Amino acid sequence: MMPEEYVALTILLLTIIFLPAVCLFVTRQAAEGLITRNAAAGIRTKHTQASDEAWISGHKAALLALRKMMPIAGTGIIAALSAQVLIGGQAGPLVAFAALLAQT
Repeated sequence: MMPEEYVALTILLLTIIFLPAVCLFVTRQAAEGLITRNAAAGIRTKHTQASDEAWISGHKAALLALRKMMPIAGTGIIAALSAQVLIGGQAGPLVAFAALLAQT
């Protein structure tokens, strides 16, 4: 059985990986017009919902910021695993949580 620290670390590391992947996928699809204006997926603000052109341009602009999530994720994973190995205890999950916060 895995100690609680490793369960927490595993969940956080998976979140660090999948959060930017899902965000990038949905945003890219919307920027390419494959996901149209809707009430369920994409960046839904007053401005992006104003027109199809605004929807696409808003998602294209968001792609620039979202692409920065991947290096943060990579750095966070390395830092969290290093902290867990070197310090132990709750260090890994805490660093992973900090990396997750840095992504958002």
